[in-house]
Amino acid sequence: MRRHLAATFALALLSPFLAEFLLGDQYLSADRSVGTQVGMFLVLGLWYGAGAVLIREVARRAGRGWPTILLLGLVFGLIEEGLLTQSLFNPHYLGLDLLSYGHLDALGIGLPWTIFVLTLHVVWSIATPIALVEGIWPGRDPWFGRVGLGVVSGLAVLGALAILTVSWFSSGFVAAPAQLITSAVLAVVAAVVAFRLPRVGIVRPPRAVLPSAAVALVLASAFQVTEHQGPDLVPAWATVGVLLVLLAAAIAVSVVFRLDVLGLATGAVLTYAWVGLANSLSAGLAGVIEQTVIVLVALAVTALAVTRRRRHASDTGEWSPISASGSDADAAAHAKRR
Repeated sequence: MRRHLAATFALALLSPFLAEFLLGDQYLSADRSVGTQVGMFLVLGLWYGAGAVLIREVARRAGRGWPTILLLGLVFGLIEEGLLTQSLFNPHYLGLDLLSYGHLDALGIGLPWTIFVLTLHVVWSIATPIALVEGIWPGRDPWFGRVGLGVVSGLAVLGALAILTVSWFSSGFVAAPAQLITSAVLAVVAAVVAFRLPRVGIVRPPRAVLPSAAVALVLASAFQVTEHQGPDLVPAWATVGVLLVLLAAAIAVSVVFRLDVLGLATGAVLTYAWVGLANSLSAGLAGVIEQTVIVLVALAVTALAVTRRRRHASDTGEWSPISASGSDADAAAHAKRR
């Protein structure tokens, strides 16, 4: 019970920490006091933290694996960006011009921004923190019962209301009914598909972290650079094409070479680390110092996850550090031994 509670609280804290603070996108300016940042972290923790815990719990309780978690991450992104902050449709969200580049008049969205921000939620808000916490506390068993599930669900609803309220008072923007309905329908469809996927059969043994981390770092960095530099260099259709190719490549390489999930998460953390540090340069010395501390904490958590997962795998005979990969036969033999 203590282990499960620790894992639950760790994931609840890690999701907003990675998704917003490691990115260094909003909380580094000199006029943001420590109290303001703590307050925002608590508000974000309700939504991001409870959302990540809820997604992990329902997926594992249903016996599903990473494809289901990723699709539920997409549900999370559609709810936040389509229904709560409505950044998919607000042309002046946070005072920024996010939609004019690659704007689709029929849908009222900026296609590059839509692809980019939904991917951020799938990878960094949901998948990466879950992978790290499951590295620190290995296992796919549920963390709590129905009462705990109800509590977390309630906290997620409170978090959603908090995000919606803050967004409303800061912008006053409300998307068209058709846009809101479309977002809700797409979220429901993604959730249904997520639970129509097969249950997890044989759980393959962990693999070496470094190759997967390197692949993730390269692809995720290219994804970030394409989105941020594309508007200044190429037409929107080219940016959309590159973003989609990078996403397809990430999926294909991960599936074909059966890359290690914790390794992929490590590459994602490293990507946000350099992006956050780059963002902090415009915030002055205090911002750079703050972001450096945030990066060091994120790297320490990642190192802890890799170390504990490796120790657990070594103790249980699940993985040999000599090999970067294993065959299906090895996985089947391991499952038989268990």
